[in-house]
Amino acid sequence: MAFAVAGAAFAGAAPPLARAHGADAVINDLQAEGYIVHINWSNGVNTQHLSDCTVVRVNNPSSNPEPTPGDTVYVDVTCPNNLY
Repeated sequence: MAFAVAGAAFAGAAPPLARAHGADAVINDLQAEGYIVHINWSNGVNTQHLSDCTVVRVNNPSSNPEPTPGDTVYVDVTCPNNLY
């Protein structure tokens, strides 16, 4: 089952409540909910500001069917090239 999370697909039983725009805001929301966030740079330059980037997927590999705060989630981020 996949859920939409601020433009990102989340695989799991219940998505974190990320309601933000821009990768920085989505990541901040996830961290505020207690998740440990790791970024996978999918495309673009990782020197861009996260506010210029987009989260395309949030993955919680926990085997627990109910994601809980403290779980590690992996956020796939794409960024435009050559903005700065």
